[in-house]
Amino acid sequence: MLSLLNQNNETTKNKTVMRTKNLLVSGTLGIALAGLVLTGCHKNSTTTPASTDSDITAAQDESNASYAANDTKTVSDACVQTGGSGLAPERSPQAIYSQHCTVSWDTLNPTTDTMYVNFGASPVLCNDLVWRQGEIIVYWNKAASNHVKVAYFDSGTTINMTFRGYYVGTVKDSVNGISGNRNWTNEGHNIQGYENWNFNANLVITYPSKQTATWNSSRDNVLTEVNSVWYYAVSGSATGVTRNNVTYNLTITSPLYVTAKPWWLDGCAWIESGIVSITRPALNNNTLTINFGNIGDCDDKATATLDNKSYTIYLW
Repeated sequence: MLSLLNQNNETTKNKTVMRTKNLLVSGTLGIALAGLVLTGCHKNSTTTPASTDSDITAAQDESNASYAANDTKTVSDACVQTGGSGLAPERSPQAIYSQHCTVSWDTLNPTTDTMYVNFGASPVLCNDLVWRQGEIIVYWNKAASNHVKVAYFDSGTTINMTFRGYYVGTVKDSVNGISGNRNWTNEGHNIQGYENWNFNANLVITYPSKQTATWNSSRDNVLTEVNSVWYYAVSGSATGVTRNNVTYNLTITSPLYVTAKPWWLDGCAWIESGIVSITRPALNNNTLTINFGNIGDCDDKATATLDNKSYTIYLW
């Protein structure tokens, strides 16, 4: 009887694994929002913080860094589908993003394919209304099958990303420079048979004012199904230094839920729910909390609370 139960459990797990892979393949490698905490926000409030302690620059810089990590991952997923994996030849990077987006590959290394995604030497307006410039470089492990697609699903495989003259922003003349590196590692399957990815990033944002903000983040992304919709439940933490040279710590206190499907396949572009907490050791450790609402509500708003005052922020 125990053997039969084990066989049934293994069969169920295998079916779940296959369903998960089919979902991600249909979503062009899917993890479009894996690095997300905030998606870049601006404060929408007529109340100006009265002191340094109540300055919400940490939330804004954290938001921009998380947006950059998410955005470059989304671009990478869109470009690999026609530039090496053949998942969806009818969906080219030019159709998804911009006619100025070019993708080239270095496939001479026997274990790694290097993908170069280039938006050109000056900002170009992409179809998601974001300006991009420069190059994203992704090192895809080919895995045992000599195919980059399999690397995404191969336990223990790490895929790396870096940048060359890369800028992003919603205003052409005020794009932000992104440098540093990020990587994501397939951690295998959890007890439900769903795949997990670990995400790490060390980024520097250079603002048009020449101020810089640093961001170091580690988190886990677990596939889960809620009300027949597939999500990534994101947990983890981050540390950073704001453009005002203030150190902060961030913890995801309630998992962030983002849809597995990317925006170009009609997934929700925003975090649907979750809570993060930001503290700054040099500023009395006062806590800034950001609440993203409820699962199923796809909108670009969140609520930031600091010193018993609430601010509505709109995501980038």
